[in-house]
Amino acid sequence: MMRHVLLHTLLLLGAVPGCASPKEEPPATARPEAPRPSSASAWVQPRPARGVPLTEAPARVLPSPEGAAVVGVPLRASVSRVAVRPGQQVKKGHVLMEVRMPEAVQAAGRHQAATLRREAYARRREQLLALQAQGMARLTELAEAETQLAEAQAEAQAALALLAVAGLNAADAAAVARGGPVPLRSPVDGVVTEVSGVLGETREGGGEPLVRIMGAGEALLEARFARPLPAEARFELVLPGEPPLPLKEVGRAPAMDPRDGTTAAWFIPETPRALPSGLTGRVRVRADSLPGVSVVPARALLLESGQAEVLVRTADGFRRQPVEVVATSGAEALVRGAGAADVVAEDAEALLLAEGTR
Repeated sequence: MMRHVLLHTLLLLGAVPGCASPKEEPPATARPEAPRPSSASAWVQPRPARGVPLTEAPARVLPSPEGAAVVGVPLRASVSRVAVRPGQQVKKGHVLMEVRMPEAVQAAGRHQAATLRREAYARRREQLLALQAQGMARLTELAEAETQLAEAQAEAQAALALLAVAGLNAADAAAVARGGPVPLRSPVDGVVTEVSGVLGETREGGGEPLVRIMGAGEALLEARFARPLPAEARFELVLPGEPPLPLKEVGRAPAMDPRDGTTAAWFIPETPRALPSGLTGRVRVRADSLPGVSVVPARALLLESGQAEVLVRTADGFRRQPVEVVATSGAEALVRGAGAADVVAEDAEALLLAEGTR
């Protein structure tokens, strides 16, 4: 009995030779498993940038150099005849009004008188030159005639300059000198939009215009963008109720406007089209004109240390793919670097949190 108890005690103490107690094996080191696609985020395929604008900017149509004109009086004048009314089509050179300008009448009279004296002095000079050749004219007489001729020419030139201010020339001087009216003519083809002068009204020179004309010239649009534009970008004009109008860029300001941080650019329609001056719309920068740009959900982006990434699904889970963010528009982002065959996590943050890597 004592022998059985002793053997049992030795077995408990592990002292019996060849009867070592089993050793516990250390737990196997856990191997990290590759991440597997999770239901925490849907998976989407990047789509082409067709129909998604890179950016937009308000735009307006600038008047053409031949598309607008105002006609007034440079000298004091009274209206003697109104020849047009609003809405009337006029051609360049069409008479809009007739006015009487006292200063122009005086200048025309001086020009006529100076012209007559100049002709008389010119004939006198020719006679004296012929007599001098025969030794029958004194040098002082010839000098006096030449002086008088020069004075007449100077006075005629001064009078002609004042007539030019009134829009007249030497051919008009005779009619104006007789008290005739001065015609005010249209400088452009277009439509009369305003007539403010009435019969008998007197206007001071340089005052409000008497007639306004709007013409149809080549349309030029100006837009101001808050961000730099890619060199290869394409543009279109968006007007309410009309299909987009393709535009061609004709100029871009070399520097940013310090007042608001925008950059001005100018465009014309690719297909010639008359647009009314002052028309407003929006110039849209087409993203589909940029190479390698696709659209992904904005939540698909991971921004870490200044680098943007998306999570691309693989056979074993997913991988991080660096991308370049070209622009964001609401819930979508335009990126470069995501392949057309890739499938990316719609919500990258949610996927990382579900996988415990956040």
